[in-house]
Amino acid sequence: MMLPLSIRRLEPADAPAYRALRLAALRESPSAYGSSAEEEEALPLALFEDRLAAGAERAVFGAFDGTTLVGLTGLVREPKAKRAHTASVFGVYVAPQARGQHTGRRLMQAAIDAARSLPGMRQLRLCVNADNTAAIRLYASLGFETFGREIDAVNVDGRFHDELHMALRWRAGSGPA
Repeated sequence: MMLPLSIRRLEPADAPAYRALRLAALRESPSAYGSSAEEEEALPLALFEDRLAAGAERAVFGAFDGTTLVGLTGLVREPKAKRAHTASVFGVYVAPQARGQHTGRRLMQAAIDAARSLPGMRQLRLCVNADNTAAIRLYASLGFETFGREIDAVNVDGRFHDELHMALRWRAGSGPA
């Protein structure tokens, strides 16, 4: 039986658990991510620690069952001034044992809340495998709308996968538009 899940921003000390769950995600769903497990396995732990370092413009959130990391989502603000009103969600994953318990919704809500707290923020974007109907349904239920389709966005072992581009938009200082 799972304990009540807790959601929090990950810190550099969480890097070993983050790396392990990220690699599990890349192995289980290779067409859902732009990176491969082989590429990320070769990266030093210090790089994962850097990804989790504190900063207002980037965050990775984790879902915990007790002390076990069972879900991830990341948020990064666009760095250039002309695009600083936009942030992107990346790396969403929920381990099989935590699915069906609103873990993904809670992680996404943490990312949405963090994005909305950034000054001048007007939209949050993400890309999702066009065949991932469960994720698309979740994102749509949170107010994300599809604004494009990238044909052959990801190549996994010679098989190409399309991605949908989705956005949640709001006026600065207000709720979703």
